[in-house]
Amino acid sequence: MTTTINTFLVYLIRVLPGLTVLTMTFLAVRPSRIVRVGLYLLAFVLLRDAMTPLGLWRFGAYRGIFWIRLSDDPWFLVIFGMAALVISLAILTLDRGNRGVVHLFSRGTAAGVAAGVTGALLVVAPLWWLYRTIPVHLRGGGVTQHLIPAILVFALLGNFMEELLFRGYVLGYLQTRRRRQHPRHQSRHQLRHQRHRRYGTALITPGVQSGVVFALCHIFLAGTVSDIGVPLLLFALWEGIIAGVVGERYGVIPATLTHGGAIFLLSSGLV
Repeated sequence: MTTTINTFLVYLIRVLPGLTVLTMTFLAVRPSRIVRVGLYLLAFVLLRDAMTPLGLWRFGAYRGIFWIRLSDDPWFLVIFGMAALVISLAILTLDRGNRGVVHLFSRGTAAGVAAGVTGALLVVAPLWWLYRTIPVHLRGGGVTQHLIPAILVFALLGNFMEELLFRGYVLGYLQTRRRRQHPRHQSRHQLRHQRHRRYGTALITPGVQSGVVFALCHIFLAGTVSDIGVPLLLFALWEGIIAGVVGERYGVIPATLTHGGAIFLLSSGLV
């Protein structure tokens, strides 16, 4: 436990200057609703990317195929996941102005859970196929069984924060913009015409767009924080689009099951 406390102290020292500036920005600027979302994204990128140089997670690519492993300290994983949940609930509770664009479940719990799990398997499927030709020691190494419950907690709770931001706020505003561009009184033919004219294809929905924004927020992680580059960005785009489609149709929690479930399966060495 002492090691875990020391790890958190080092981590907090690393992120404190950035969090201080973000807090000062909130107090001095009194940002609008959409600007607050942008600041949340900056804070999240800071908290996530600071884990990398401290070795709190590892990822890489072998022959262009992405892999990921998490910390081998189970207490760190559990406490970090719980802290992420508390922060997420605090933002959701206190930011009343943005709460209206967030939908935790959109089509019922059972359908949402099924869609979330299916999405996670879809994210993992191509990597599972490619991993068959790569020895485990070349993609992060094996994972001890006692870490698996802690990895599950971290993956689901930590990624709830990420999905609240991308499939809650970002997706919510993209959907709002879409509705303004296509008022309800327009005919189906007019809507279809405008959709193709604006997006080139009806497949580029707000959910897919949120996946592109998700990948965009990984460019520093891929190119400056690490040197993984294209494999990480391709994985983020693939995962982000699938989670975006699930989030658009079923809500934030199903998208969390997709994102968190995929990270759990990959980082636990179960695939």
